[in-house]
Amino acid sequence: MKLRMQITKEKDIRFISHLEYVRTIERAIRRAKIPAAYSEGFNPHMKFSLASALGVGVVSYTEFVEIELAEPMEVAQAAAALSRALPRGIKVLAADAVDTHHPALMAEAGGASYRVTLPYADDVSDAVAAFNSSNELLFKKAAPKRKEKVKEIDVKFYIPRLEAEQSGGQVVFTFDCRITPTGSMKAVDLLNALNEKYQLALPVEKADIERLALYKLTRDGQKASMLTDAAVRM
Repeated sequence: MKLRMQITKEKDIRFISHLEYVRTIERAIRRAKIPAAYSEGFNPHMKFSLASALGVGVVSYTEFVEIELAEPMEVAQAAAALSRALPRGIKVLAADAVDTHHPALMAEAGGASYRVTLPYADDVSDAVAAFNSSNELLFKKAAPKRKEKVKEIDVKFYIPRLEAEQSGGQVVFTFDCRITPTGSMKAVDLLNALNEKYQLALPVEKADIERLALYKLTRDGQKASMLTDAAVRM
């Protein structure tokens, strides 16, 4: 049996790293006395995982953690225990149970929805229209963990469509971003690509980035929940 929980990463902790976020959750699982399974060998580790890594500075209302259990535990009881053990900035929103052989979270995650808010008074409508009508938008970014120094990505492969609303000196972008087994795309890279391609001057360092949803995709490309209808809502 595996526990699958929808959790948050709120503004109070938005600037901690993904690794520290993972460690914080692991410590909370131990404090909650959830009977997590461990790997075998000389250095056993807890069998739990997150669906998709979240960048530093990004707020999320829809992270998912999956914990393999060594023995059964009632879902609502586990969710309540973990809620009490988590620090400020992380909440349990829902909890579910899946079979041990069910596909892993990382294998199921197919996309995420984002909202990006930043100060910007100039009109972006032409740039957004051009982006939406284009077949591809190639963007080069540094790739420090690869042998080659620069990685070229097609922004449109990951983000087919972009929406924007402007008022009060702010622009709000909303979009869906594809998640694949080989990776995804960061919102900051989208903003940098828009600046480069359409000669905008978006202040990327001031962007308020929120992940609104994380979902799997059906065979016909429709969004589907990562939880079942039997999930316990907190």
